[in-house]
Amino acid sequence: MNEYTELTFLRRDHVATVALIRPELHNPMSAAMQAELIDALGRADADRQVRVVVLTGADGSFCAGGDLRTMPADEGGEPAGPYVKRGVLRELQRVIRAVRECEKPVIAAVNGVAVGGGCDLALACDIRIASDCARFGEVFSRVGLFPGTGGTYFLPRLVGVAKALELIWTGDVIDADEALRIGLISRMVPHDELGARVAELAERLAQGPPLALSLAKAAVYRGLDLDFTAALDYASTAEAITLSSADHTEGIRAFRDKRPPVFEGR
Repeated sequence: MNEYTELTFLRRDHVATVALIRPELHNPMSAAMQAELIDALGRADADRQVRVVVLTGADGSFCAGGDLRTMPADEGGEPAGPYVKRGVLRELQRVIRAVRECEKPVIAAVNGVAVGGGCDLALACDIRIASDCARFGEVFSRVGLFPGTGGTYFLPRLVGVAKALELIWTGDVIDADEALRIGLISRMVPHDELGARVAELAERLAQGPPLALSLAKAAVYRGLDLDFTAALDYASTAEAITLSSADHTEGIRAFRDKRPPVFEGR
C-alpha cells in the first residue's frame, strides 16, 4: 500500500511517526484507516532503519475508536447480525495486534481524546505519554457495547482488576491527571511540549541497541504469561544472543574509550 489518505507516515532518522488525520471526527478508525494503520505499522517493523515508532493523532485528538456510522447493515436496512459484526471487530482487532506485534518500541503520544477503541489503541502501545489535555475512556457501556478491542486485557494489567472493572462498567472518561495517578500513562506533559518530549524519548531509545531492546520487549510481554522458571529460560536465551552481538562488542569498546556507543542492531 504505502500511499495513505487517513494517516501520515514520516521517518526521521531512526524514528517513524504515524499520525491519524481525521481530526474533524476525533480520528475514528474507518475501515480504510485500519488497513492503512496495519500497513504503516508493518512497514515500520520491517524497516531496519526504523528503531522506534510514535503513534499520535492530528489537531488535538488521538483516536475516538471505531466509526459506529460505518457498521454494516443488512440489505433491508436492519442491523447486521453477530456473525457479520464479529468479522468487523476482528478486523479492528488486527490493528491492535499490529501495534503489539511490532518488535520495536511503540510510543503513544496522546494529545487529546482517546476513547473506546482509541483508548485501547493507546493501551496497546508500549509507553503512553499524554498531554495535560488528554482524556481516556472505555466508553463502550454507554452505548450498550462490550470493549472488544483489548480493554479487558490491557486495563487490568495496567491499573489492577478493580479499577479496570470500574472504568469498563461506568464508561467514565478520565483526564490525564487521573490516568497518571492510576498508572494508565507513564508521563503527563504540558500540551505544547508533548511533541518535543516524545521526540526526546524516542531519540533516546533510537540510540539504544535495537536487538537488546527488541528482545527485552518480547521478554516482558511473554513474561506476563510465563511462570518464573520459564521466564528465566527465555531470558537466558535472549541474553546469550545479545552477548554474541556486534552491539555488545561496540558497547564494551565505547565504555573503554569513554565515548557514546554507536549501535547498529547486529
